[in-house]
Amino acid sequence: MLYVFDVDGTLSFNGVEIDSEIVNAIKQLAKHNEIIFASARPIRDLIPIVPTFKNHILIGANGALVSKNGHIYSIKPISNCDIQLTKNIIKKYDLNYIIDSNWDYSAKVSALNPIFKQLDPDQLAENVAISSIKKAVKIILLDVNNDLIDKISAFIKQNTSLSVIKHTDENNIDLTAQNINKFSTLRTITDSNYIAFGNDSNDQELLVNAFKSNWVDDGSNKLNRMNLQPDQIVLNSNDEVAKLIQSYTNDDNLK
Repeated sequence: MLYVFDVDGTLSFNGVEIDSEIVNAIKQLAKHNEIIFASARPIRDLIPIVPTFKNHILIGANGALVSKNGHIYSIKPISNCDIQLTKNIIKKYDLNYIIDSNWDYSAKVSALNPIFKQLDPDQLAENVAISSIKKAVKIILLDVNNDLIDKISAFIKQNTSLSVIKHTDENNIDLTAQNINKFSTLRTITDSNYIAFGNDSNDQELLVNAFKSNWVDDGSNKLNRMNLQPDQIVLNSNDEVAKLIQSYTNDDNLK
């Protein structure tokens, strides 16, 4: 069976590492199953948090990037006109942001934002000037005020071909090329049935189309705002998530 795991908020609860209990559970699962990690992180930031599994297929940047057999490639870049429009929005509203290319990036991030410690933690890439970014696969608009997040999201939807995911709890907006998400990219890799694990709107298509879907709940009302009824819901603790993964390892019907 194929298992597809989101990372942040699903397997890692501090943005820095995955607890050894969960890592060991995934190792056992991987002995007789295929494992793929599908993250909002670009590959550059995904590798440091899954070092044990870096040779597995990795889907990064919400589906915009793939690492397979050590080769990183983009599925679909953001168009030049959409990059420029987004840069104009960043300048107009003086927004914090991350613009990711296949490897390097341009970023202005507050140290208070949780994503700060996730950004190129191993210093594998270069933070370049925003004017130097000519090709991009993902853009995040960060710390967008409550009175602006709906306005900016609506404007981008109306004036670009971008896929827009609004995170009202974090005040962030994720942007990728049109029709790019974790599920659409998974389907470029395999048509197999799969079991998915996720925890937010970035995982919606992945969970909706899964043979079995598992939601890691943080006690917020994110699930209530999504058109999603997961097969299983588990609390976001290392022990509970590890036990859930172990239950699949022990399920003879899935071998």
